[in-house]
Amino acid sequence: MLNNNKVIPERVREARISRDLTTTQLAESLEITRQCISQYELGHSEPTHSILRKMVEVLEFPVAFFYKPLPQTNNLESISFYSPTFFRSLKAARKSGKNKVTIRTDWLEEIYLYLNQYVDFPVVNVPDMSKYLTGKELSQDEIEDIAEYVRKNWGLGIGPISNILLLLEKNGFVIARNSIKDKKIDAFSQWKGETPYIYLSSDKDCAVRTRFDASHELGHLLLHIDSDQHNYDDEKYIKTIEQEANKFASAFLLPRDSFGQEVMSTSLDHFINLKRRWKVSIQAMIYRCSDLGILNENQILYLRKQISIRKMRTNEPLDDELIPESPVMLKQAVEIILEENSLNNEKIVDELCLPIEEIEALTNLPKGTLSLSGHVIPLKLKNHRS
Repeated sequence: MLNNNKVIPERVREARISRDLTTTQLAESLEITRQCISQYELGHSEPTHSILRKMVEVLEFPVAFFYKPLPQTNNLESISFYSPTFFRSLKAARKSGKNKVTIRTDWLEEIYLYLNQYVDFPVVNVPDMSKYLTGKELSQDEIEDIAEYVRKNWGLGIGPISNILLLLEKNGFVIARNSIKDKKIDAFSQWKGETPYIYLSSDKDCAVRTRFDASHELGHLLLHIDSDQHNYDDEKYIKTIEQEANKFASAFLLPRDSFGQEVMSTSLDHFINLKRRWKVSIQAMIYRCSDLGILNENQILYLRKQISIRKMRTNEPLDDELIPESPVMLKQAVEIILEENSLNNEKIVDELCLPIEEIEALTNLPKGTLSLSGHVIPLKLKNHRS
């Protein structure tokens, strides 16, 4: 329900940051002072109707967006749990980029909560990790055990996982994958209430990168559920949890009891074949061989030199062949709602109060789905008499 009386300060900030504008830049576009923008975002004053109209034009947001209350889970005191947001990589991510993608995670949550009124989504199914998480740094063996435990709980066996994103969505994870337009951020994740959210960048459009990033974020959501956001200023702490998430992703994608038995050569061509089967990058597989002691230091060094000689460090074989996975859960939810005529596209857009392109991007809908589907008039040909 919209609050028709008062502009929500956080919505002004969200719209501005999502458009990559500073307070000064937005103020110049609106022909007001930077201090005015700050006052709006702090809730100390409210834009006049004329300023708000101009803001709608400049930021290209529906006016209703600025009056839409925040969901309850944006209020830290109203939920059972709210985790830090994990960025890959945490250390490199800039504040402006973090703010932009955190806002889109909030919108992803709003879309999920809205669609959840009409669609039965998969129940969140996450293994109980309490016996593994003691607050201490995890050893390699402990991470191996955790990865095997998660696989067992999800009935995966020890072979390659065909589709990571589909697996996560079937277990209740809410996932978006689209352009972040920030080279420092590949992915991020967060628990909101009792629902895990993962946001993946599509900028590099690489199948093996997407799969590893998703597994890395799964590692954060499982291993670092009790982490303290204040520790993110501690470089040693960041390095530790990033290493743990990386090692979990490797162990989850490449189980020690199966992958290790398949490494039978130090030929790069052999690793290309392994990449086709496991859908993990050659360089990640080499790191895995090092972690498991499958290959010795000289063999690892030889492989890394071969990668450099063959100029495979940034673009490996099969990168242009393997198709990146895409989330389907929210897309299917919208499609079902439209097909069953539960709602039309205009109703969905009006009630979400977000720009159409943002809704389509976050739900992985083809561009134009929500702007065109409701504008088709069902016509029939006349029966011409001879």
